[in-house]
Amino acid sequence: MLDRPNPQPEPSPLPNGKQPPPRGIGGNTRPIKRRLRTPDRLLAKWPPDDADLPGAPPGGAVPPAPAGGGGADFGDGDFKKGRFNPVTIIVALLIVAGGAAALFFGIKQGQEKMTVEQVVKEKKNIFVLPVKDQIPRWRTWAANSNEWSLQQEALIQLAYAEDPEGVTLAVKALEQPDHRVKGVAAQVLAYYGTPKGDAGKAALLKALADADESDRPQIVWALVTLKEPAVFKDAMDQYRKGFLSKVERLGGGVAFDPEKLAQLVSLDEFAKLAGDQSPSVRQLVATLLSRDATPKWTQTLIQLVKDPDSEVGREAATGLGKIGDETARAPLLAALGTSDKENRQKFLEALRDGIGGEGLVLALASVKKDPPETEWFQTKQLFEMMKDIADPRVGDSLVKWLDGSKPTLHWQGEAGTRLAEVGDVRAAKYLGERMRADPLKLYAQERFWEADEGGHLSRTDLPRVVATRMLADLATIHPDKKDELKAAAEDSVIFWIKDRPQPHANGLRFLAAVQSEKIKNDLRDWAFPKDPLPKEGAQPPFPTSFETAQSALRYVGLMKDEPSFPKLLEQFKRKPDKKMDITQDALQGAGLAMLGMALRAVGYGAAQGLGQWGDNKASKPLMEFIEDESWHEEARQAACDALAWCADDKTMSEVAKKAKEYGAKKEPRKQLIGACYASTLSLKPVPAIAGELADLLTPELDIGLRMAYARAIGIGGFDQATEVKLFEKLQNPEIRNAAALALILGGTAETAARTVAMYGDFGPDALNDLKDHYFRAFGYWSDEDFKRGNLYRWVTNAEAIARIKVADVPQEWSRQRLQSQFDNLKFDNGPHSETRVVLRYRLWQDAKAGDATRKKGAIQTLKFMKERGVLMALRQEQGETGEMAKRAFFELMNPKAMIAEDLTALQPKDKGGNGDKQ
Repeated sequence: MLDRPNPQPEPSPLPNGKQPPPRGIGGNTRPIKRRLRTPDRLLAKWPPDDADLPGAPPGGAVPPAPAGGGGADFGDGDFKKGRFNPVTIIVALLIVAGGAAALFFGIKQGQEKMTVEQVVKEKKNIFVLPVKDQIPRWRTWAANSNEWSLQQEALIQLAYAEDPEGVTLAVKALEQPDHRVKGVAAQVLAYYGTPKGDAGKAALLKALADADESDRPQIVWALVTLKEPAVFKDAMDQYRKGFLSKVERLGGGVAFDPEKLAQLVSLDEFAKLAGDQSPSVRQLVATLLSRDATPKWTQTLIQLVKDPDSEVGREAATGLGKIGDETARAPLLAALGTSDKENRQKFLEALRDGIGGEGLVLALASVKKDPPETEWFQTKQLFEMMKDIADPRVGDSLVKWLDGSKPTLHWQGEAGTRLAEVGDVRAAKYLGERMRADPLKLYAQERFWEADEGGHLSRTDLPRVVATRMLADLATIHPDKKDELKAAAEDSVIFWIKDRPQPHANGLRFLAAVQSEKIKNDLRDWAFPKDPLPKEGAQPPFPTSFETAQSALRYVGLMKDEPSFPKLLEQFKRKPDKKMDITQDALQGAGLAMLGMALRAVGYGAAQGLGQWGDNKASKPLMEFIEDESWHEEARQAACDALAWCADDKTMSEVAKKAKEYGAKKEPRKQLIGACYASTLSLKPVPAIAGELADLLTPELDIGLRMAYARAIGIGGFDQATEVKLFEKLQNPEIRNAAALALILGGTAETAARTVAMYGDFGPDALNDLKDHYFRAFGYWSDEDFKRGNLYRWVTNAEAIARIKVADVPQEWSRQRLQSQFDNLKFDNGPHSETRVVLRYRLWQDAKAGDATRKKGAIQTLKFMKERGVLMALRQEQGETGEMAKRAFFELMNPKAMIAEDLTALQPKDKGGNGDKQ
């Protein structure tokens, strides 16, 4: 009996063509116990000799890379290795006969292969060109069978560029004897898909007749993708052997999708295989029937959920969960209830990945009630999985569970949090009730299992801290639901913040966002405390009233409390002595630490409050504050951010001039002001000034200021003339990375890719430096970055960079570093900042209702952020939206294996003030 394909994520194949173990089905990346047995003849010689390379005679042949690759032999060819070669003999005879010198040199030239360095240089020389100039060069190499490595790359790049001639060239490549090239040609035709790739069907069928183990899986899968029914028998044969499930799609990641196989024959034909002796086939049947999940298959799925092979049972469980009637539900819950810990986790993962959040809510009915610690841990496991998937469809089923089961306030709060994380306004009711529960009364020390990451829950208030963060996010997502949110949670949040030693910033943010009149007087008192400033020479501790004031000042601004506006401006004049220096350096001595930090707190908070308010009347006072070199740098930086939200177009023109004026000065403190103004331009770009800022990128400029200007140029975008300037500056090592950063952030995908490709001439140190600057270029993302489509551009550019090669190495750092920044969106980071909850909801709405460009950008960004639940929900949408979401979800669940970069040293430090740690 053959074992199923191994669903482990696979590493890149070995250069000699040895196949890694096969993968599983249905996007499942769970490890399983069995592997496909490897025939002894494949292991007879290790490492293999040349007879093991693709195209060699049987007896030592080994299936090469799933990408159609194989041995990366960039050698000089058989002639230079001194092997027997008929051409050598012919040439020798011609030379002896005389008169054959020209023919000799012609043949010799034709037989020579490019060196590794020549191949790498040729790729680099093409990657740096505009796409319109790349395509003719790639077409030439795609038609050239002498250099298989370049031919493969050319076919791949033409497919990425969606060049129609790529199909024709891939069809011609299938006629070549080289199985490595045939494999890639098949991948390329699968990438084009139907109907674009349909012209390759006949060539693929012909190539299949001559295929060997190295390219047959790719050819078969290409025909499956192109919906060729004649290939079904071969496809099932390849699947049974475990080869089909390890075919890679173009760019990496598993290509095998059971739904495509199901398009070749009816599901009734597959259902007949439910009793097949091969567990891999039964698993495939369970997967396909579960995806259809109509009551017609209930009995078959019940048979499969009881299968002695647990992998089969888990796939069938998904279908029973989707069908959802009592007949289907009972055997599913029975299977869950009787499974051991390891199998239960895998059952739950199958429900999560097959159904989504609703499947996990359904599994709550399988939780064991005794002993109580088991009930706690099993329930916690399910709620953590709901958090991980963040499926916006979970609302109805979770509310039904809440109303039906009447859980404790702890689990009510957890359920409310799960609802809020997907933007469901019904969460406010449950979170509001949870806010009144005292941890000391709700939890007991003797119940040791009542603990979380913050420790025992009787000693931490983290659930309520998180609940208010969720409520504040809901208020941001649904500004039209303020009254509903206030009715559900206003009083309980006020109760909570007044019951604490200090009001928490999350609670203030929620109350300000819903315009709570009940908290207004208290908020004023917190924002403008009557306590005197610390005196010079004062020692710690820092006064808590000024710690609270920093947050309260911001939220007075968010509430737009008219009597408080002049008081916000007054905070910039609170220094007892106007000449007093409270910069960071000055606070290191002279006994000014407590006074200076109190002044920094009120200056910082007032700036953020004015930024939340967004009134142009604050612009002039903010600029005066920014240019006061004696104030703390962090407070002035907050003022620069606030200026972007307050300034009108005329003021922004003045800001642009000041950024240029101060940046041109030599004094460090003046350049600091220039960098500060540049950050204003990053938040509210003035594209017309991009060319002038590009002129300021000179070696004499401080590196911090160079990067600030580069970010302003990139975020604001630029015209063709500025792009030319920036490309010219890439030749100067001193300013290269600043120019490159601007091009990557603000250019098209083509511009970004060409920029990074040029680093093939600059060396690894320059590239590593660029990677770090790129990571640090993203401070916090604002709602304007979402509205203007900046996020979509950055994701598109990161994907484009990942597809090119420098020194023949894919530049996948662009994906990893940008994805890491998306992971930093847990907390609110300042006025107009996006949290992940808010951004996820807005992307979901954009994918459903935006124009075609924004739909595509939203779905690509959701995949980039690894938002499985939203993509699962979007798969149900009609038309192109549903198709794009299905493709994105499949690629997300079947990622390319890669080595993760360690970005710990680059992560920003938590400054506190608005996060859950306060």
